[in-house]
Amino acid sequence: MQAVDLRIRQVEAFRAVMQQRSVTRAAESLGVSQPAVSRLLADFEASVGFLLFERRSGRLLPTAQAHALNEEVERAFVGLERVAQAALQIREQRRGVLTIAATPDLAADFLPRVVASYAREHEGVSVSLVAYEPALVLEHVGAQRCDLGFVAQSMAHPEVRLETLGAWPMRCIVPRGHRLARKRTVSAADCEGEAFVSFAGTSALRMRVDQLFAQAGVVRRPAAEATLAQSVVALVEAGLGIALVDPLSAAGAAARVAVKRFTPALPESLYVARGAGEARPVLAEAFVRHAEAALARLR
Repeated sequence: MQAVDLRIRQVEAFRAVMQQRSVTRAAESLGVSQPAVSRLLADFEASVGFLLFERRSGRLLPTAQAHALNEEVERAFVGLERVAQAALQIREQRRGVLTIAATPDLAADFLPRVVASYAREHEGVSVSLVAYEPALVLEHVGAQRCDLGFVAQSMAHPEVRLETLGAWPMRCIVPRGHRLARKRTVSAADCEGEAFVSFAGTSALRMRVDQLFAQAGVVRRPAAEATLAQSVVALVEAGLGIALVDPLSAAGAAARVAVKRFTPALPESLYVARGAGEARPVLAEAFVRHAEAALARLR
């Protein structure tokens, strides 16, 4: 079977004539001359190998074969229009898939609010937010399984670039009605003898907090431990003790516990992780801008 050699302009001319029922009007719709449309139709008929139009009393009438072919042409153009619409949505950041990896604390409170803000501006973009331990966040970003990663500690990975989004001092959170709730700023010395809710295990944050109090010569009473900042907040809200948490978690907990400045300042940083050497995808960079705006509001 001999293949049919078609050109897109021929098909466009055929479709325009089928829609307009006039070579003149078809030429106007395509922005070309009437002779150009006539030549394209003649070439198209030669390519398909059968008559497409008959002229009767000055009118151009499609043949039965033309009607049958036009059904396929319309299906094809619907597909092209969908491609064009998809391209427009992608260009205007209204279509696509974005996968964000983050540590559990960031994925539980701060980033969902960023996702909500981002989604309102980028309708049609699907955002997936997954939680991993810091090393796995970098691993997934480096392997290009995630577009961006967010972590609260600096770590090295050969396939990942880390950028600091900011650093803010940790906050002291105390139960409402607690004696320290009346203070504007809580010092390390104010925590002497207080029941204290700590982060569990030997995390970098736990060690930094313990070191701060050890250097200040302050003794606290262990009350409870938890892995997630949200759990620490819940334990403080329940009255088990006071705690130090990162500023993002403290901001989200302000309606549940009293949030106080703490001295000496213990800074906590937030980093965004990108694949090393990759071009910066538009959708991902727009998400980073939303995260920066959310941080600016917290600041």
